[in-house]
Amino acid sequence: MSDIDDNDQARLQETLYDFDLWSDLHTRHSAINHPSELHGLLTGELAAGERLSSDRWEALALEHLGCDQLLNDAVEDQPTPRALLHAFYAANLAALQSEDMDFRLLLPPEQAPLGERLEALSNWVRGFLEGMARAAGDALSRADDDIRELMRDFVAISQVEHDADDSEDGDREVEEVSEYIRIGVLNVFAEFNRPEPDEKTLH
Repeated sequence: MSDIDDNDQARLQETLYDFDLWSDLHTRHSAINHPSELHGLLTGELAAGERLSSDRWEALALEHLGCDQLLNDAVEDQPTPRALLHAFYAANLAALQSEDMDFRLLLPPEQAPLGERLEALSNWVRGFLEGMARAAGDALSRADDDIRELMRDFVAISQVEHDADDSEDGDREVEEVSEYIRIGVLNVFAEFNRPEPDEKTLH
């Protein structure tokens, strides 16, 4: 039984999915990739049925950041990079497994310019596709037609142009595409993470 109440859990979730926090982490490590891409990469691995040890998750994050080691120092009121990464892994897996379907994408806030949100969205999907390819391999070609069609849609989204002027229509489209991705990811997770049959029911 967890000793973290619902309010504490909600605050933890807001901290872990704070885009500015991850952007700062990437800046401090002179990262070569986008924060949203890291979340997509992790989610793709988990959705394909992969489970990463602490060492493998750190290695994957370091490869993404393009550096040899994580910084050990903590910024005021922020966890250390290592603590953040491991809390994020646990929270992400729990969200994917949750019956509440409360999984979310790590993206800039709604107030961010439309071009930045589009860039983050395409990077998130690009990371997800890479993670899926790493973990699922040939199993993707044997997936249901709906899953393979979804992957084709994701490829198209990953190639979207980032140049866009702020507008209500643009904001609405980003929200709709983000929700399509979110639900699609949950469907992929369900497809590749089916529970093993109970041996007691086998004859």
